[in-house]
Amino acid sequence: MTPGEDNTKMNFSWQSSFKSSKAEIEVGTKQDMSDAQSLDVESKFNIFCFEYTHEATASELEADTTYYYKYYADKTWSDVYSFTTASAGSTKVLFVSDCQIGRFRQGTDDEILRHDTYGWYKTMELATESHKGINFVVSTGDQVEDSYSEKQYSLMESVPQLRNYPIAAAVGNHEFYTTNYSSHYNNPNRNTQVPFKDPAGNGYYFLYNDVLFIVLDSNVVVPTTHRKIIKAACEAYPNAKWKVVAMHHSPYDANAAKYFTSKITRATITPFFDEFGIDICLSGHDHYYSRSYIVMNNKVTDDVLTNNTYTDPKGTLYVSANSSSGSNYNGIDTENVGPECDVWFQSNTPCYSIMDVSGGKLTVTTYETDSNSVVDTISIVKK
Repeated sequence: MTPGEDNTKMNFSWQSSFKSSKAEIEVGTKQDMSDAQSLDVESKFNIFCFEYTHEATASELEADTTYYYKYYADKTWSDVYSFTTASAGSTKVLFVSDCQIGRFRQGTDDEILRHDTYGWYKTMELATESHKGINFVVSTGDQVEDSYSEKQYSLMESVPQLRNYPIAAAVGNHEFYTTNYSSHYNNPNRNTQVPFKDPAGNGYYFLYNDVLFIVLDSNVVVPTTHRKIIKAACEAYPNAKWKVVAMHHSPYDANAAKYFTSKITRATITPFFDEFGIDICLSGHDHYYSRSYIVMNNKVTDDVLTNNTYTDPKGTLYVSANSSSGSNYNGIDTENVGPECDVWFQSNTPCYSIMDVSGGKLTVTTYETDSNSVVDTISIVKK
């Protein structure tokens, strides 16, 4: 599942073998599926992985309601799964990055896959059991190590939580070079009317309650591509109270000054955050946790942090996630931390974050999984 254009919709995507193009999906409010309605399904053949991809959208969903669904593929109906729509007003997001199934460098191929999948499973289990009321997952890229690997995608998607929580996934540098990403994620408001498009797509956007989420492909280095997507999103939902960007590469992580990719994102993307008033940017890629000060025009602003809270800041906050599976960690050069970075952390332990948005307050709290203890918490308040 992926989020729909807003929280009255839910998107679905599933695959079947090249021998079976028939697909169906049913959605209802009763667990026995006695009131289920069939959705229209669009199917297409993916020549790259030699299988069919099927997509559907459920519309007119009611708030704070549990729905049940099952889908048909390869001549078999799935089990019945469920999801619950958001209550009006508040939004709770599980923010992760770089589960990167297949990345671990020790052992046989099967041992590597088991290691990474188990770490990913444990993080998802801990996060969803510890924090009730999560609406969906944001994953800022590198869901897999090899974009051409259907096995890695299947293992990443095998965690049971992804049957109940939609996922908004960004394109990582390990995914942009094939069409497999777009075959696995039925993203809303896909933007293709831009000067450049990589095989995985350019980005998309959606509204959830009063929060506008804009998911960019930071592998694209054409500035006009990003500006058109951000502009289209802001024009489509002009009344959104909050504007959140999710993308893979962090412009202001702890060691951003020495990374070419960080310099590129500063030049090609962040000027539009200033132009369109983006509140927070969620990212990954670096395999350690870091959080910036408020930044605007490539400089730290004079906004004052009081009790871990910025009030009516004049720029964008940048939060970069650690690995969510433990498949890979990078060290931090503490002698060369950039001036934009306020907090950095590496314990070689998978991490996850919870972003709570309610009214005029947005809070991101980050946890490490070994002890489920808080690594960092930061809030933005709008008066």
